Amino acid sequence: MELRQLEYIIAIADQGNISKAAEALFITQSGLNQQLIKLEQELGIQLFYRDKHHLQMTAAGQVYVENAREIINIKKNTYNILSDMKNNTVGEITLGLTLEHGIDLFTFVFPKFNRRFPGINFHLQERYVAQQHSLIGAGQLDFGLVMLGEQDKVNLEYIPLYEEEMLLGVPLGHPFADLGAAPDRTLPFIDLKRFSNDTFALMFPNSTMRGIIDPAFEAAGFKPKILIETGMNHALIKLATTGLCCTILPHSRALCSPDRKNLAWFRLSPPLSWTTYIAYRKNTHLSEASRYFIQLAREYGEELTQDMRKGL
Repeated sequence: MELRQLEYIIAIADQGNISKAAEALFITQSGLNQQLIKLEQELGIQLFYRDKHHLQMTAAGQVYVENAREIINIKKNTYNILSDMKNNTVGEITLGLTLEHGIDLFTFVFPKFNRRFPGINFHLQERYVAQQHSLIGAGQLDFGLVMLGEQDKVNLEYIPLYEEEMLLGVPLGHPFADLGAAPDRTLPFIDLKRFSNDTFALMFPNSTMRGIIDPAFEAAGFKPKILIETGMNHALIKLATTGLCCTILPHSRALCSPDRKNLAWFRLSPPLSWTTYIAYRKNTHLSEASRYFIQLAREYGEELTQDMRKGL
């Protein structure tokens, strides 16, 4: 079993298509097809069902690909250890980022990281939290930047960076807007029950954020009237500024919005919060570069926490 063969089969599984896999591997389609046929003949079992446009893994193919990923990860872990031993600073880190949240952290971290480790490249993938969990578990991401509650953790390692509350944003023309904080003052608490007749713009269903917000509506005794559901926090703020709805989103997203002064903001009572973590596979060797990346991410979390303590 050659490592190159493993990489070929993983690429075919990921792409679901010989042509796309060959393009990703920079080899010819016919050459990759012959490699697949050769391997199946050697194994004496079919790894993929074939039709004109798509390949589907067989049960044997699923076993092969799952174990192939483990072998590739063992190789990568071994090379990371050896790289540290000889102080080699060339390589790649694959990093999962959630939409909007992640890029702020990365742009803070990367300039400092790049000055110390200019030979380490980052491959960024924007994915939702559930997708990152799957990709990390499969060895397709080295690290993920994930926001979740304690109940949402899976069998990975988690390094906490910062905790933040969910804030309620209401239009300035709302009857309760005058109860909001004056500039530079601590945000006041308000009971969600007082908004049972309001319309909301919220994050999309089944998102990690909704897993935290929805139980709060249930505890308040009502199901919210929803104007729109989206994956973009900045869209939620924009919609609320039109006066058509209220919204709930993380403190950090309100803090970085240029439109935040056009809403009245409240903390919810009882408070809703989640924590931002760096997640990675268990038993992974953290290289010197990886440890430095985590250190910088923690520094970002500390600075953001100080900013959030100032309110909005």
